[in-house]
Amino acid sequence: MKKITLLLLCFVACLQLQAAYLANIPRTLVQPNGDTLHCFATGDEFYVRLHDANGYTIVQNPQTGYFVYAVKENGKIKPSAWVAGQCNPATKGLVPNLRISREEYLKLRRQMIMPAKRDIVRDENTNHGHLNNLAVFIRFSDDTDFVNSFNDVDMMFNDTSNNYQASSMYNYFKRASYDQLFIHTTFYPAPQGNQILSYQDTFPRGYFMPWSETNPIGYIDTLDGDNRTTREHQLLTRASEYVANMIPVDLDIDYDNDGRVDNICFIVKGNVGDWNVLLWPHRWSLYTTETYIHGKRVYDFNFQLADAGGYFNTSVMCHEMFHTLGAPDLYHYHDSTDMTPVGSWDLMAGNSTPPQQTCAYMKYKYGNWLTDEQIIQLEQYGTYTILPLNGETGDRVCYHVKTQSPFEHILLDFRNKRDPFDTGVPGYGIVFYRINSLFHGNSNYNGDDNLDEIYVFRRDGSPTEDGQIGQANFRGNIARNKFSPLTNPYPFIANGEFVPVFFNNFTSGRDSMRFDFAQWVSVAEYETGQITAYPNPANNHVTVTATTDGEITCQLLNLQGQLLQTRNSEDAKCVMNLDNIPAGCYLIKVLRDGKHLQTLKIIKQ
Repeated sequence: MKKITLLLLCFVACLQLQAAYLANIPRTLVQPNGDTLHCFATGDEFYVRLHDANGYTIVQNPQTGYFVYAVKENGKIKPSAWVAGQCNPATKGLVPNLRISREEYLKLRRQMIMPAKRDIVRDENTNHGHLNNLAVFIRFSDDTDFVNSFNDVDMMFNDTSNNYQASSMYNYFKRASYDQLFIHTTFYPAPQGNQILSYQDTFPRGYFMPWSETNPIGYIDTLDGDNRTTREHQLLTRASEYVANMIPVDLDIDYDNDGRVDNICFIVKGNVGDWNVLLWPHRWSLYTTETYIHGKRVYDFNFQLADAGGYFNTSVMCHEMFHTLGAPDLYHYHDSTDMTPVGSWDLMAGNSTPPQQTCAYMKYKYGNWLTDEQIIQLEQYGTYTILPLNGETGDRVCYHVKTQSPFEHILLDFRNKRDPFDTGVPGYGIVFYRINSLFHGNSNYNGDDNLDEIYVFRRDGSPTEDGQIGQANFRGNIARNKFSPLTNPYPFIANGEFVPVFFNNFTSGRDSMRFDFAQWVSVAEYETGQITAYPNPANNHVTVTATTDGEITCQLLNLQGQLLQTRNSEDAKCVMNLDNIPAGCYLIKVLRDGKHLQTLKIIKQ
């Protein structure tokens, strides 16, 4: 076995708005006539959907102020004539689980994230050392004081007791980083004993909620003029200016020396909003205003709601902070197929309490807490030992296997439910992940030209079937005690081709697991010669040339593996016509006598 470099450590990452996806949050709404409506809110900061227990979507009629069941007309979500809670929607011919279209969702997302995007260069020192996180308490003009216990909030961020046993953001990242990152949080205004003090804004809560007949001071749901973005950013600017002089001058608030405050967590009194996107946990950037604390620009921030029930907790804090550190979401922002790529096996896909670990690949690529040497490639038959992902060091916590695709790999780590930060994962054992290095996170998945960066193999899972995401752990005393093309689940790349590897004999010790590995056919055997594609990027055509003589067959595929074109050549040169091919990234699979020689990536301009 040997190490393998999956990516360059020094790379450029884009920071932008990231989502906190929360599901089935209980909400109690008040209708204009005083009636109460019990329902649920599900979504993220781009789009929040109200619904009843059976999934029937609820919207507020802006003219009447009543919350009513939704219908879809010409592809648009609109209010119906049926007041929510006063009828059985199934008997009215209504359809459950109505959502805006993927195109509408992505438009909302683009409008919000594009202005906030900025490139940051990461190196070997990224996410190492001591980071001072600032927390600022905010309440609106019609709010009374916070009722939360300051000690409880402080422990959520800073509890260092019991050698990682306490569930705090400090302990989480100390553990996840193998003692390489230490995040300490200070609070402003400073509390009085156990009493939280706060900045009180000049506007009431309704000013930060959407306009309706019953909330005439709300913002118009557009990104032009006096809108959600302007109101949120001005609120946070006022709060930042209020506390600026309370922050000690000698506190290092820019540990990476980029001229910006490393992170501010704004903790706002109240619960999540009912059908809007401002009052929802999120990570964003203060890009429309310029405000400074001791010469450092306030930019990256987390937004939290202090009364959001089970969602104002360490797990959500850690999820949002990992966004600040550069990690993407691992769930689908909008997916009509309802495929779940990772589920609750990773902090960036679903939050457990206490927060669960992020997988080894995320620690490597985005956390910068595992080195190239600690990502070990399996090549030879043998018995191997793997240590828990949450070990004291990153040694032997993961292994890596090449596939026939140059961009896809299989990675495995060991999830130990006895660890305080993995008690929330579905099971104990080894978990297998498919890694696709062409993509950044899973949020943009569309099943066509945007695929998952990380996919967890699970029982009954396939390229077309979601399977049972909770049954992804392998160990010796359960049905999932082998992993090969003949088992359920089986290893496959994104286009559905199985990967010729074999794992079995999973055995468990108290603090380790062992497994046998064999590769049915060495992937290296397929790499028999250097093949080039020119020009690349290309416009009308691309010429594929092999360095050895003989007939070759070239297959043009999209990134999902769908065959678009086949060309045969009597010599070692093949010309692919790209005239009718849309711009984008594609693969060219080169074969000789039916044997796979090499796969090339090309870009059609």
